[in-house]
Amino acid sequence: MNGSDGMNGLSSLFGPLLKSDVPLLPAAILAVGFPLALLIATELLNSAARRGAVLAPTLRVVRTFVLPALAAMMFVTEIWRLAPEETASRVVRTVFWVALLFGLLTLINDTLFGGRHQVTRRERVPKLFRDLARVALVSIGAALIYQHVWQQEIGGALTALGLGSIVVGLALQEPLGNIVSGLMLLLERPLAIGDWIIADGTTGKVIEINWRSVHIESILHEMRIIPNVVLYKTSFSNLSRPTASRTDTYDVGFSYDHPPNDVKRAMLDILRSTPGVIADPAPEVHTLNYGDFSITYRMVFTVARHEDLLPVRDAILSRVWYVAKRESLQIPFPIQMQYRPYESPSPRQPGVAEVLDRFPRYRHVRDAMLESLAGNQADAVAAGRAAPAPDARIVTYAAGEEIHARGAPVDRFGLVAEGTVELLALDADGAEVAVASLGPGDFHGDATVSAGRPSDFRVVARTDVVEVSIDSQTVATWLQGSSGLAAEIGEAYVQRRKVAQRYRQRPVPTGTDPA
Repeated sequence: MNGSDGMNGLSSLFGPLLKSDVPLLPAAILAVGFPLALLIATELLNSAARRGAVLAPTLRVVRTFVLPALAAMMFVTEIWRLAPEETASRVVRTVFWVALLFGLLTLINDTLFGGRHQVTRRERVPKLFRDLARVALVSIGAALIYQHVWQQEIGGALTALGLGSIVVGLALQEPLGNIVSGLMLLLERPLAIGDWIIADGTTGKVIEINWRSVHIESILHEMRIIPNVVLYKTSFSNLSRPTASRTDTYDVGFSYDHPPNDVKRAMLDILRSTPGVIADPAPEVHTLNYGDFSITYRMVFTVARHEDLLPVRDAILSRVWYVAKRESLQIPFPIQMQYRPYESPSPRQPGVAEVLDRFPRYRHVRDAMLESLAGNQADAVAAGRAAPAPDARIVTYAAGEEIHARGAPVDRFGLVAEGTVELLALDADGAEVAVASLGPGDFHGDATVSAGRPSDFRVVARTDVVEVSIDSQTVATWLQGSSGLAAEIGEAYVQRRKVAQRYRQRPVPTGTDPA
């Protein structure tokens, strides 16, 4: 092929463009308008991306697909002037309309599910519904393009599709059944994303609803996939309906030696003081049954969410042991015990005198306090009345348990033997802050200074705690022989009140030491 032949080929291909009748206005618009529009779209996209605007994805589709497809269609129809029935013209116009349809779908998605409410709306509108809506819009757009661009009747295509759908339907009977079941679940809305359900023997949280199945995350963080047709044909329980709160019960037995009202009061105090148990509906304790070995009581409590049920139940059942230990409530059970000579003895709880001996500053008041306790017992026996309850006793608390409530009268002195205790006060915003952290040898509840007055602090066990709880009158009596220890206790109490006062007057920056 020589040069003249090549020029003749180019002339035959681009001949219509080189003639004098080429429309100058469309050519000028295309030559100037397309780069300008592309530049404007790029600037708008960059600005929207920096601001995190909702329509940023739509602008990206317009710049990347819609504008180039529009320029190509104008070139073919207005400058090249191909006939509408030409295949190249139809292909270019089809590309443009498909790009425009893509941009429209992106605009709808950004408008409905973009911005601040993106997560909320996506959870409210199931994925299956969004997919069906997207398929419907694509189908309508494809039908219009097929009819107006390719000049084909939709009826013929639907007839052919109907004949073929019989074979396809038989082959895809099970997947289609899941789709139809998913549609029925979507219309009835018995569950939604975020609901806790019991289905097909699995308890879990719904995290996705799609064409074929429902995805459930179990309490063990395992993914369970249940086909829609299984949910539609069988019964399942929705634990998040009609409300998200969950009510649970637990039965526990106590000895016949304890009055039921005393047991119910102790158990009700546990329920009311456990974090996570909501006040409405209020927790309850009922006498349930008189069994062979114990009286059975039922505790009824409610949590705000299903996720809170296990940790709250764990906290309640853990505190039952500690409260029963403190209140001398026996939980009887039938058991056969076999003792072997080589078995180590059970851990023994320390006595009051032993605890005082651990800490040097209390040793010199040890004898005075024990004599006071013994004297109380002797006086009661001589008077012919029942011996009073011990004025000093060893008590245990579970981690997280409240030892003393804010506003309750100070009537006892607590000497920490084991564990860690925190004193909590309120700051200027009404939030709780830790005023002091107490360890073994420290004390709380200065009954010598503020006996009978409401407490400014809430005392909470941060770990399992063993402490000596001493009656305020007994403390005042045996501290009379130790002015130095009394002054030390009073000074510590005054310092704690000063720290609490500073918290109430102004917020303390995070990371600073208020003392």
